[in-house]
Amino acid sequence: MAKEKKENTQKKKCLNKFFNNHFFKKMSFKGYQILIFSFVLVVITAMFTVVVMNELKDGKTNCKKIVSSDSYLKEFEEVYDLINESYYKEVDKKTMIDGAINGMINSLGDPHTNYFNKQETESFNELMNGVYEGIGAEISVNSEGKIIVHSVFKDSPAYKEGLKFNDIILEVNGKSTEGITTTETVALIKDPEKPVANIIIERNGEKLEFNIKKEVIVIESVESKVYTQNDKKIGYILVNNFANNTYGQFKEHLVNLEKENISGLIIDVRGNSGGYLHSVTNMLDLFLEKGKVIYQIKDRKNTQIYKANTTDSREYKIAVLIDEGSASASEILAIGLKESYNATVIGTKSYGKGTVQVTKDLSSGAMIKYTIQKWLSPNGNWINEVGVEPTKEVELSEEFINNPTEENDNQLKAALEEVSK
Repeated sequence: MAKEKKENTQKKKCLNKFFNNHFFKKMSFKGYQILIFSFVLVVITAMFTVVVMNELKDGKTNCKKIVSSDSYLKEFEEVYDLINESYYKEVDKKTMIDGAINGMINSLGDPHTNYFNKQETESFNELMNGVYEGIGAEISVNSEGKIIVHSVFKDSPAYKEGLKFNDIILEVNGKSTEGITTTETVALIKDPEKPVANIIIERNGEKLEFNIKKEVIVIESVESKVYTQNDKKIGYILVNNFANNTYGQFKEHLVNLEKENISGLIIDVRGNSGGYLHSVTNMLDLFLEKGKVIYQIKDRKNTQIYKANTTDSREYKIAVLIDEGSASASEILAIGLKESYNATVIGTKSYGKGTVQVTKDLSSGAMIKYTIQKWLSPNGNWINEVGVEPTKEVELSEEFINNPTEENDNQLKAALEEVSK
């Protein structure tokens, strides 16, 4: 099991390297992992395999009334008061409450139910909206614990000013980054009081200073190109996540590919951990005949069947590329096209998440995301902890793992061969 996990991790690293270093340099794409600047390491862990996040508006709740009428909450209140009044040293009330909330959520044993503090909530919302204000870069932590530039989005303010991959960020707006997290670093860069971020970096032993004006950044979650295979034009669309603006981008790319007279299509959702349900619903609606089942949603009492309701459909061959990192909305797309369009699914078995989440904003500005339903495939299959089985299983080759290039991507080659038959 440990060996398999290690191999899967290696494959994911190879795919990421391939997408970042090959496709988007050679084909001038805007970026594979277009994510909100640097919160990605915190937020993606929490949002991994999210299907849907809908804000609930249910009026105000009288907390005092709940506490007084619930013996369990009354006990919690007694402990809270006791610690605040009698603990041998001062306590941080906010930290204590955050811990209590996380304790409640963790007790559910559901990895897809999460608590986000105010800062994480803002970043999460920006990521899923597909638009944010910033400098257009992504940061991470290197093996030495230093905060570095992980990627720079093409044509962004950071790109124009010359920030580069692997630059070590030393200071932001006069404050050292030593000993602070990526979340805290982003907060410094996004300081609303400072329209220009002053960033000092280290590159090849030399210190450089940048003054980068923040702008509204539109996150591009879709990329495309045309391949020629067996004298046929095959469209290729890569979907990185399912944000609010993903459907619009997807449709635009699809229409442009069809203007090239493609005879087949490959949709690549390898490594795509999910996003908004409405985005993938609208995308499936582009392909399925009216009345075809897109998916089913089941709660404690009922099962609701969602069907295609537009006259917009396609008939050409489609292949969907998946892997163990394809989850949630990616799985809805793959199995929806597999069962209701007769598309071919190629790659390895997907992650296996068949639940639906909603979000609820809290009065503090924080947010919880929690599970309320499970989704079923058009044929009523529940893939939770099982995954979507590919029609044609293709493991990544050793050549690709050792040298991730387009020429070595045997999964992509298998999809091209299938669609061009």
